Amino acid sequence: MCNILLFFFLRQSENSSSSIVSTMLVTQDYVAVKEDEISVVQGEVVQILASNQQNMFLVYRAANEHSPAAEGWIPGYVLGHTSSSVTPELPEGTIKKSLSWHTALRIRRKSEKRDKEGRKIENGYRKSQDSLANKVSVKLLNPNFIPDAPPEFLIPVTDVACESGDTVTLRCKICSRPRATVTWRGPDNGVRSNNGRYSTTYSETEEATLRIVMVSVEDSGVYTCVATNVAGSVTSSANLTVSASHDGNSEIWKSSFEFNYTEITELGRGRFSVTKRCDQRGSKRTVAAKYVSKKLLRREQVLQEIRLLQTLDHPNLVKLLDTYEMANSYVLVLEMADQGRFLDYVVSWGNLTEEKVALYLREILEALHYLHGWRIAHLDLKPENIVVEHASSQPVIKLTDFGDAVQLNPASSYIHPLLGSPEFSAPELVLGQPASLTSDIWSLGVVTYIVLSGASPFLDESLEETCLNICRLDFSFPEDYFQGVSLAAKDFVCLLLQSEPERRPSALACLQEQWLQPRGVINTGFVGSKHAHASPNHHTLHLDTSRLISFIERRKHQNDIRPIDTVRAFLHSRLLNNI
Repeated sequence: MCNILLFFFLRQSENSSSSIVSTMLVTQDYVAVKEDEISVVQGEVVQILASNQQNMFLVYRAANEHSPAAEGWIPGYVLGHTSSSVTPELPEGTIKKSLSWHTALRIRRKSEKRDKEGRKIENGYRKSQDSLANKVSVKLLNPNFIPDAPPEFLIPVTDVACESGDTVTLRCKICSRPRATVTWRGPDNGVRSNNGRYSTTYSETEEATLRIVMVSVEDSGVYTCVATNVAGSVTSSANLTVSASHDGNSEIWKSSFEFNYTEITELGRGRFSVTKRCDQRGSKRTVAAKYVSKKLLRREQVLQEIRLLQTLDHPNLVKLLDTYEMANSYVLVLEMADQGRFLDYVVSWGNLTEEKVALYLREILEALHYLHGWRIAHLDLKPENIVVEHASSQPVIKLTDFGDAVQLNPASSYIHPLLGSPEFSAPELVLGQPASLTSDIWSLGVVTYIVLSGASPFLDESLEETCLNICRLDFSFPEDYFQGVSLAAKDFVCLLLQSEPERRPSALACLQEQWLQPRGVINTGFVGSKHAHASPNHHTLHLDTSRLISFIERRKHQNDIRPIDTVRAFLHSRLLNNI
């Protein structure tokens, strides 16, 4: 009722002569709580400039002995009607704003009267556009003023039905002023953001999307888009129905693992799995069985790794042999690398030289070149995921553990969720920016640094400081750690450890680097070319591996699974302060 009376008083004032100003009396003190508000005192007379749907009034208060002139918003409940419209005595030189605004309104309305051919008929009477305008809930005395408007959905979210394993996009279109902020919530009412299988976008035209990759039956439920601005908040919800896939996935799981295999010993532990050495009954073939916890990973996430392994075939990648399902875990049966983990092999064999390091790196790069040809990023390249097999007289280096691997489209904006130590993670992954194929190249640069020195280039006392070192590219080559290491080897590390993903070389370009060429061969632009020529020998000085023993021991006891997301706000603030 208060708001209706105020609008009535405003209309009355507007219909009076141009020299009369719309004024109201402040009936109680008010202290500003927002930047665009002003404080007023009971008894003051203010000039009304505009109002909005929230019963807030834009007013002008002339200067007085207690305070300077001011303009801002105050709530309607502190205003009362003065006994008559008055012309306030403003100090000389004060701009009488509402006078010019009223004049503009009258000029505009006179022009509307000249176009009365478009008048509307209601109940037999002609109704002017002026009277229609009076029904607008937001009354503007300033024709240039644009009010805040709460969000509304021009196109709401719609229901989606799909099969398990599909990629789904929920979308809607919003209209708001000022531009709304958008949040997506899932069936558990938890926020869905750019993390793991979820990615969100909000375009300049206010189209909002939520993309979910590899959906499973567990993803079924109601998803809600929440749009909020200073004027209000609205929601739009839709139901996602995911049915079980009929592509034969259920047939890949066998249920008799204990009958076919005997557990021998544990080989290692990951964030979500335990890998054990097992012997196949009857044939006595040794395999590596990866037990993935059902409590920690969903079926669809395990299937994603299985599908990748089934499509890959390369001598430097560990092969998938079989899959089983047990009561508490999924089991991936993988070929066994008889020499174990890479760093364990390096330390046990000793006599490490740059030439051997280059040989090992070439095989890792061959694997990455193959993966990247399929646009697959490994995204978890670290010493524990590199194993060695002695299939012949020469060791064969292989990559394993594709639980984090993902196929990146050319315009991909996939944000990779990080857990645990970021020791080998590229800056873009640490900062929550889109992953790229060269994220693996950065990780290989860290591995190279560690093999050459036995030390980790960015590791610090805390997770926060380690991440900060990565983002600032804060590393060096201490002389006591890199004694006997060539400049060419250090240059190769620097080539891989570049902050910008696009500046890092591809796996193929790395393979053509001279430092990596076999002894007695110089690069001609063709890897493995028969036209290669003699080159200076690689350094044959033995590298110190004593620090690698400590490094391996530390990694065995490292079990931090705190999400890196928790330190991203800290990183952005620290990096911003140093710009």
